[in-house]
Amino acid sequence: MELSERDLAVLKLTRVFSQVASTHVMELLFGDRSHSVPDKVLGRLVRLGYLSRVGRRATGSKGGAGAYVYQLGRAGRLLLDVDGRLSPNVNNHALMMADTYLELRRAEKAGLLAVTDWEVERHVPPSVRADLYVSLTFPPQGRSSSFFLEIDLSTEQPARIREKVAGYWRAVEMSTADYFPYVVFVVKDLVRRKELARLFRQLPAEQQEMVRVHSADEIVSALVRP
Repeated sequence: MELSERDLAVLKLTRVFSQVASTHVMELLFGDRSHSVPDKVLGRLVRLGYLSRVGRRATGSKGGAGAYVYQLGRAGRLLLDVDGRLSPNVNNHALMMADTYLELRRAEKAGLLAVTDWEVERHVPPSVRADLYVSLTFPPQGRSSSFFLEIDLSTEQPARIREKVAGYWRAVEMSTADYFPYVVFVVKDLVRRKELARLFRQLPAEQQEMVRVHSADEIVSALVRP
C-alpha cells in the first residue's frame, strides 16, 4: 500500500522523538482536521505494521486513560532504515522532549517566536549530546537566540548533572564561535527547579552564567524574555 505524504510525516516525527503520543501527532500534523482523522491514520499505520502502539501515557494522580503512545513498527523501521529493537515501555523522556517541542510550535503559532532550526539529540563536541537544540527568533525586533535544552525527569543524581554541565563547558572552551547557546534544563515541577538552581549556584561562576533551569510550563515565557 502506498503511503501518503502525511503518513510519511507521521512516521518521520515518530522516528525523530523515538516515541510520540497521539496528541503530539494530532496537533503538530493534523491541526486542521477533526480528531477522527488522525485516529484513523494512526490506526491504519498500526495495522500495516508501520507503527507500534506501546501503551497509554500516564495522566498523573487524577487517574483515567491517557493518550496512546506510538513508536515505529517493524515496517516503519525498515522503511526509514532505523536500527534497534521495539521498546516494550512508554519512554517518558522522549514524550517530554516532544512536549517541549510542541510548546515551541504553539508559541510560534501564537506569534511569540519563530523556530528557525531544531534538532533532537544534537552532538555537542567533545562529549555532550543535547536532548533538544533550538534556534529561535523573537518578533517584533527580530532578536535571535539558540538553546541546548536538557529534559530532566528528576531521576539523575547531582554528580551526573555536574558532569553534564562540565561537558558543555568543555564545549565552550573548544568553540571558536562568538556565541554559545545557553544550556536550559527543563524540569517537571517547582521542587526540582529549586533543587537544580541550588546545585547550579555551587558551580564555578563561568558555568553558572551558561546554565538555566525552568519548569516545563514556563519554558516559552522564559525563552522569550531577553
